[in-house]
Amino acid sequence: MQDADFAKQRLDILLEMKQLFDSWDGTATHGIKVIEKNKEHIASLQIFDSFEDVSPFSKTENELLIKVIQKQKLVMYTLRNSKEELLQKAKKVNQKGRIIESYINMKKTPVFVDRGM
Repeated sequence: MQDADFAKQRLDILLEMKQLFDSWDGTATHGIKVIEKNKEHIASLQIFDSFEDVSPFSKTENELLIKVIQKQKLVMYTLRNSKEELLQKAKKVNQKGRIIESYINMKKTPVFVDRGM
C-alpha cells in the first residue's frame, strides 16, 4: 500500500474520531459509548504506527489528534465526576440504610422494667 493511502486512511480515522466526540451529548452514558467506539479507531491508528514506511503525521493530522485528545480528556473528566457523584449517592443510601436498620433493631429489642424494685 502506498504512503498516500495510509495517510488518507489515517486522516479518515481521525476525522471519524473527532466526529464521534463532537456528537457527544455531555452525558456519562453517551461518553462511555463514544470512547468504546473510538477504541477501534485507536487500534487502527496503532496498526498504522507499527509500519515503518509510513510518513509521520501531517500538520492537519496533528491538529485533529490534538482536538481528539482534548475532547477525550473532557469526556474522561465528566466520567470521573459522574463516578464520584454516584459514589457519594451510594454512601448516602448506605448510611440511610444503616440508620434505619439501627432504628428498627432498637425497636425490636424488648425493654423490661421491673416494677417490683
